Amino acid sequence: MSIVKFSSAIKQIRLSGVKISVNTMSTSTEEVKSAENSSNSSNIVTDPNCIFCKIRDKTVPANILYEDDKYVVFPDHKPASENHLLVIPRTHIKNISVLKSSDETMVQEMLETGLKTLRESVSDINTEDLRTGFHWPIHTVSHLHMHIIYPPPQGLISRIIFSSWFFKSTEQVLESLKSK
Repeated sequence: MSIVKFSSAIKQIRLSGVKISVNTMSTSTEEVKSAENSSNSSNIVTDPNCIFCKIRDKTVPANILYEDDKYVVFPDHKPASENHLLVIPRTHIKNISVLKSSDETMVQEMLETGLKTLRESVSDINTEDLRTGFHWPIHTVSHLHMHIIYPPPQGLISRIIFSSWFFKSTEQVLESLKSK
């Protein structure tokens, strides 16, 4: 399957009467690694229009629950459940479609970071009720972000949005990266 890349296009999609903006600005992992390997190692790829880059940079208010030199964790602003966290890499990466097999470690670290943060507020987690993953093919913010949701979404719309039609589990993403 080939993916057509648009350099700064915004697509408007209507799904069940809900307007979803999809920013298709392309940032590949090669571009990210190139920036990271440049002479100034503190370079972080950023998109000045990306809300998650603004949260990372603390130029917009957000309840940052955890941050380190690689990842930032904060609650979803429209939670699908009692505990709904987002884990983003500090570097702007478009979405899961640009990930390569070498990004498997990053996805695993995002999962570990999100679970560690969740455990700070929820002491007893039933892993059967835990949902982690990424929206695909439709996402509202084009900055790679992993959802950590516990317990599972309850409302009808949330269950649809986080169904296998629009959501890839972390396990599915890790498995697909192994075959790239």
